Amino acid sequence: MTSYISEHKISDVQRSTNIVHIISEYVSLKKVGRNYVGLCPFHSEKTPSFTVNEEKQIFYCFGCGVGGNVFNFLMRYNNVSFPEAVRYLAERLGIDIAIGSLSATKKRQLEERERLFKINSLAAGHFRHVLLETPDGRQGREYLDRRSIMREVIERFGLGYAKRSWNDLVMFFSERGIPLDDVEKAGLIVPKEKGYFDRFRERIIFPIYNIHQQVIGFGGRVLAQGQGLPKYLNSPETLIYSKRRSLYGLNITKDECRRKDLAFIVEGYFDLLALFQHGIRYAVATLGTALTREHIRILKGYARKLILVFDSDVAGLKAAERSIKLFAEEDVDARILILPEGHDPDSYIFEVGAEGFLRRSEQSMSIMSFLMKSAIEKYGLSLEGKVRIIRSMKEPIASLPDVVSRSLHIRKLSEYLDIDESVITNEIEDARRGFERSQPALKDQDSLTFSKFESTLISMMLQFPEILPEIDVHGMVQTFQTELFRKIGMLVSSTLEEKGSVEIPELIDKAEDDETKASISRLSLEQREWSRKSCYKIISQYQAVVQKREHKMFVKKIKEAERQNDQRLLYQLLEGQKRVKEKIDFMRPSAR
Repeated sequence: MTSYISEHKISDVQRSTNIVHIISEYVSLKKVGRNYVGLCPFHSEKTPSFTVNEEKQIFYCFGCGVGGNVFNFLMRYNNVSFPEAVRYLAERLGIDIAIGSLSATKKRQLEERERLFKINSLAAGHFRHVLLETPDGRQGREYLDRRSIMREVIERFGLGYAKRSWNDLVMFFSERGIPLDDVEKAGLIVPKEKGYFDRFRERIIFPIYNIHQQVIGFGGRVLAQGQGLPKYLNSPETLIYSKRRSLYGLNITKDECRRKDLAFIVEGYFDLLALFQHGIRYAVATLGTALTREHIRILKGYARKLILVFDSDVAGLKAAERSIKLFAEEDVDARILILPEGHDPDSYIFEVGAEGFLRRSEQSMSIMSFLMKSAIEKYGLSLEGKVRIIRSMKEPIASLPDVVSRSLHIRKLSEYLDIDESVITNEIEDARRGFERSQPALKDQDSLTFSKFESTLISMMLQFPEILPEIDVHGMVQTFQTELFRKIGMLVSSTLEEKGSVEIPELIDKAEDDETKASISRLSLEQREWSRKSCYKIISQYQAVVQKREHKMFVKKIKEAERQNDQRLLYQLLEGQKRVKEKIDFMRPSAR
C-alpha cells in the first residue's frame, strides 16, 4: 500500500500538534521535570510510568513498553488506522490533506466509517427533532416530564424519540438517497424478507458519543413496562461502535471527572442523567453491559478514584462482584456503593438530593471490605461458614502485590471472624505460592554487554544527534548483534543520509512495527546528559569491546586452522586479524 497522505502533509500535522495537549484529553498528566507523567491507559498500574515529552513530541510507558508519537497514541487508544489518526488531527488544526492512493481494503473501511458517522449524526438529529418539535414526540416528552428530566439535560445529551412507525427511518434515509444497506450497517434498521424495518420504535433514544463528539450508536428505552421487549435496546456492534470500549456520557463528563479526580460508574442512562441534573457531573454509564477492562483503562485516564454505584437488588450485587476482579487486576482505587433496598441511582438521588447521595457515597466500601461483607452475609459465622469465608478470601488477598496490604486485610478478616491471624496467614501464603513465578534464566554475559552498549549508542544517536556527522553511523551499526538495535540504527543511518538530520517523531513513523516504535521512544527519553566528550568516550569503549570480540573470534578460527593444518586459511585469517582495527574505527577524522 502506498501512503495516501503526502509525507510533507503528515509532517505539517505532526509539527503543528502538541502531543501533551492531545494526550491530556485522555490521560491526566502532571509535569515532572522535563516530562509529563500519568497512569498508563494501556495497562494496569498504581504508580505513574506513562511519560510524555513535549520537546520531542513522543510518549512511552516504562511499565508496559508502549510508545511512539501522537499518531501512534491515537491509533492505539481509539483503535483507528494511521490515516484516520492523521486526518483527525488535520481536521482539528484546519490543515487540508490530499488523498492519494490507498489499498482497496483500507479505502473501503475508511469510507465506510465516514458513512456510518454521517448516518448516525443524521439519525440523531431526526430523533431529536421528532421528540422536541413534532406531535409524534408528545408521548416521549410526557414520559421524560414524568421522570422529571429537565429540558436542559434533554438538549445537552441530545435525547430523541423513535416513532411508533415500522419504517420511519427507512423512509427518512430513502428520501435522502442514502443506501439502506449502509443504514443497516449502522445498526439502525433490520432486514426482512422484502426490504427493511426500523430497529428502534416507540422508544426514548439516547445517542451514544465517543469523546470526539461523534455519534457511534444508540440506546432506546420503552415508555412503559411491558410495552416492548426488551426494556432497553442498544445498537449492535458496528465498525465504529464497541460496547466494551464505550461509556455513556463520558464525552460530556470527562472534564469534570478529571477536575474531581473521581468518577461514579452507574448502569443506566437515566441513572447518569439524574446524577448530572443534580449537579453530580462526574459520572458515566456502562451501556447495559458488564464493566470491562477496557472501560476501566479508559476511566483511569480521567480519574484515579472510581466508585461503582449499583442497584440494591441481587443483580446489582452480582454485577459488583463481577467487577471486583477487574479492578484488582488493574490496580485501581475502586470502591463499591450499595444503595438502600428498592433504590437505583436515579430514584435515590431524586429522593435524597445531591447532598444525600454524596453523604451515602462516603459510606462506599473498598473492594476487599465489600468482598468480606458479602462473604459473611453469604456463608454466615458458623464454624463451617468461617471456613468457607477464608477459602473465598484466600485468592483475592493472596493476589495483592505488597506484603503490607496483605497483612492489613488478614488482620481485618481475623477481627471479623475472631480467628487467629496466623491461621489465615498460613492459608494466604499457600495461595501466594501459586502467584510466584520462576526467575528468567540469565543471558550470555557477552550478549548482555553488547546489548547494553548498543542500547546506549542508539540512545546517544537519538538524544545527541549533533554527534552523527562526526561518526560512521552505518559502519558502527553493522557491528551490532541485537537485531532490534541494528534495525533502529539503520533507520537512523538512512534518514540521516536522506535528509541530513534526524527527527524522532518522523523516525517513529518510518518504523515498521510497534516494538521498534516503542524502543525509539524509550531510548529517546532515557535520562542521561550527553556531550561530545561523553559520546567519544562511549564510542571508544564500544570500539574496544568489538575489537576484543573480533580478536577472540580470529583466535578461535586460527586454532582450528592450525589443527587442520590449513596453511592457506591460516594466512587469510592472520591478514584479517591485522585489519580488525581499521574495520572498527568509527570516528571520522574531524572528530579525532
